[in-house]
Amino acid sequence: MTKLHAVLPFSGEDFALFLDRIPGTYCFLGVRRPGAAIETSFPHSGDVVPDERAIGHGVRAMAGWLARRSA
Repeated sequence: MTKLHAVLPFSGEDFALFLDRIPGTYCFLGVRRPGAAIETSFPHSGDVVPDERAIGHGVRAMAGWLARRSA
């Protein structure tokens, strides 16, 4: 048995090929609920249980980043 302490975000490797042709960015927002098992944070898993309160933080962070980049 392997004990996991973090999840590696392997969900964007095909997006990297897209970014080879068109400028862009890929961000990973961790949204695991406090105290939840690490297995609940795999984005494309049936066991994922996101902390939906994190969605607003991600939207505001990306909107701020985009506003600064476009200024």
